Amino acid sequence: MPLTPDASSAAPLHVHIVSHTHWDREWYQPLGRFRQRLVALVDELLDDPPAPGTSFLLDGQGIVLDDYLAVRPERRAELSALLREGRLEAGPWYVLADELIPGGEALVRNLLAGRRAVRSMRAEPPPVLYCPDSFGHPAALPAIARGFGFEAVILWRGYGGARWPDGDAAWWEAADGTRALLLHLPPDGYEFGSNLPADPADAAARWTAMRAVLAPRARLGVALVQNGADHHARQHRHATAIAALVDAAQSDVPEASSLGAYVRDALARAAQAKLPVVHGELRDSYGYTWTLQGTFASRASQKRVNAGVERALVRDAEPWAAIARARHGATRRGTLNAAWRSLLEAHPHDTLCGCSIDEVARAADVRWADAAAQAAGIRDDAIMELVHHQPATAREQRDAWRSVLLVRNRAPRSRSGVVRLTIDTFIADVGVGPGSAGQEITIPSPLPAPGLSLPHQVLGESIVHARTESPRHYPDDDLVVRREVLARIGDVPGYGVVSVPLDGVQALPAVDTVVDATADGRVLSNGLLRVRVGDDGTVDVASLDGSHATRQLVGFECRRDAGDLYTPAIREAAPAAVCVATRVLHAGPLRAAMAMDWIVRGAGGADDSPVTLILSLDAAEPFLRVSVTGEHRGHDQRLRLLLRTGVPDARVWADAAFGAVERRPIEVSAEEAARELPPPTAPLHRYVSLFAPAGGATVFSDGLAEYEAMQDGTVAITLVRAVGALSRHDLPERPGHAGWPCDTPEAQCRGPFAAELAVLFHRGERDTATVDVIERVADDVLLPLTGDTLRSALAVPEPVHGVTLEGPALAFSALKESEDGEWLVLRCVNLGDSAARGTWRLGWPVTEARVSRLDEIPGDPMPVEQGAALAFDVPPHGIHTMLVR
Repeated sequence: MPLTPDASSAAPLHVHIVSHTHWDREWYQPLGRFRQRLVALVDELLDDPPAPGTSFLLDGQGIVLDDYLAVRPERRAELSALLREGRLEAGPWYVLADELIPGGEALVRNLLAGRRAVRSMRAEPPPVLYCPDSFGHPAALPAIARGFGFEAVILWRGYGGARWPDGDAAWWEAADGTRALLLHLPPDGYEFGSNLPADPADAAARWTAMRAVLAPRARLGVALVQNGADHHARQHRHATAIAALVDAAQSDVPEASSLGAYVRDALARAAQAKLPVVHGELRDSYGYTWTLQGTFASRASQKRVNAGVERALVRDAEPWAAIARARHGATRRGTLNAAWRSLLEAHPHDTLCGCSIDEVARAADVRWADAAAQAAGIRDDAIMELVHHQPATAREQRDAWRSVLLVRNRAPRSRSGVVRLTIDTFIADVGVGPGSAGQEITIPSPLPAPGLSLPHQVLGESIVHARTESPRHYPDDDLVVRREVLARIGDVPGYGVVSVPLDGVQALPAVDTVVDATADGRVLSNGLLRVRVGDDGTVDVASLDGSHATRQLVGFECRRDAGDLYTPAIREAAPAAVCVATRVLHAGPLRAAMAMDWIVRGAGGADDSPVTLILSLDAAEPFLRVSVTGEHRGHDQRLRLLLRTGVPDARVWADAAFGAVERRPIEVSAEEAARELPPPTAPLHRYVSLFAPAGGATVFSDGLAEYEAMQDGTVAITLVRAVGALSRHDLPERPGHAGWPCDTPEAQCRGPFAAELAVLFHRGERDTATVDVIERVADDVLLPLTGDTLRSALAVPEPVHGVTLEGPALAFSALKESEDGEWLVLRCVNLGDSAARGTWRLGWPVTEARVSRLDEIPGDPMPVEQGAALAFDVPPHGIHTMLVR
């Protein structure tokens, strides 16, 4: 597409020169070492501040402010003053996260945390979503930007090259029609203007070369030149060097400037210009700059842990805390912010993408574990408040305890059927401290019964220590028999809690009669699906209504990987995996399961790895669960689970931030491929769906982040990608180093690995009804009904009615307390192609409701029906946020 005449190469070019650093918080050095350099950098800026009207950009993130002040708290006032004056710029992000692996809500929490960090300094971030080095960008990013009042996005990787319009500016439109101005960095990215020469002759030559890149792309007649690079302090004699460049530019108009000034200039010009419009994900900058789309399975187990922690915060901790707050409970904003900070500290792209040194990966593990523990604590405390259980009071009435199961529903709709229970049955009190010496505990035989009158099936049991804690007492420690149990129960309200006493009295209505799950020889069935396991390990699956059948559903693929943590380099395949044993694990009636033991041969002479595959059908569930556990003993290889859906030549839709996106293979020229070859894999959130005239199938994942959808209908899920180097320079797939070369022996990922997956067969047409089914099953797979034992109950709690969401293809996104504590935030996403009418129903009175942006700024009032029902309209693929109190 030709550029507009006023932005031609001959026209004068207005250039904003912005000094900056690109600050990877950790990467080839750990956080502590890089922070030492950060402190020196900021000290220098405070001692010799940027001139008025110019700035030094602290890389679009707020965490650098916290990191600096952790070492230099005495300089807070100086730092705040320069931020308020715009001579230092920070934010709007808290961390420069990877944008394709986290969910949409995590990106929103990142921006909320970034705003908090900058505003704590009584300042505001520059008016742009600044994304200088993310390895691609989600299709919803324009909607996220506008949801925080940003009209522009600055980015580099993922855009540019033959399949995009020419030029450095375009309108980027999200699926709901929201637009943001896309401002694209040069091929050399944020370091295009690094190390400017101070000598006039050298400056003239440098400007000639720079202008040759900038001018042909300058659709708006304005350009950004960033003077800085990775972990660089401000350039020595920067003022002299910038002045030399200004003098060398002659007819052009370069000036020392700020990011905010550049963006305001570009937006004003864009309002008068005719720009191309682009849509969808930005995952293709092949031929322009490295896109680096091969990191979704680097340190794959960490991606799975991250997804689990995100789920725990967004779908467990935040909603229960919000419901408790709405019922006049305590605010938990501070503890939730702390939990999110622990998680967000693991989201910088070099950390979450797994392309850092082993020490960084180990530090991230600690953060994820900490965030998970915080999320569980917030959830438990909120639920205790909701059921009016006071641990301190109960601790003083030990003789009055009775055991009760608290069953919680983490979906915004009433659910019934199979619930997963953890039942603890008392055996003996355990003393702790000096007086506990010599105590003897006798384990009774048989073990005491669980006391559950509902239809149930015991999956396993063990003897463990269980503590009952109180804020005013030492814990009470008991030895208990812990049973993992499936039971069949009646309706549990949306985001509600019901109680089941463990004393033989049933407190819930029975569910409708359903066909039991059974295991008969090598056949599993539940009235909806039949699974047949052959002697050779073949797995055939059929819908009992005849709508779908597939042969050889499961398999394994192991191939040598000669790549690094940025880029796979897949080579020869290992010999085929062998199924060495099968056995019935559970015979029903609520779960029928078959365990299959495999030996996966190592690639390239690596050791073999034992893997156990468990296929499970639960009563009345329309999907097959596939669990994988194994011990990886190999090296330099990629291990994948193959799920042959029997849906060939399909359209592929994959879950992503704020809604699914359609994905097609990226096809590049031979010249582009010589610089970087696109991998056939793609990022995986909760599911990937195949749609074809003959039928459809969806594969759900509990957190593994990479899939490949093949033309024959096979969906390959990467279980392990094992390499031992941060960066290699000799890969045909990406010649040259993408990072500093370091050995990463722990990235060989030796040891245990696991995955929880599911397969659903459905209609081949992607209509509203099918999308709705997929979304509901995603909740059933990833957020099943769950119950835990409260052994210190003094009474059977009354049911808690929380929140329900009604409407076709509407997906729950968030329920949380607002940043200012004045509201609750309700958010959903319309996954359908048509406008939808939705209704939130709340289990408590609502006095006021307002529409809102993602940044939680109250908008127009909304009507409240019957005190607790809120009806709203959502455009196709729209994100709808409201505030209630």
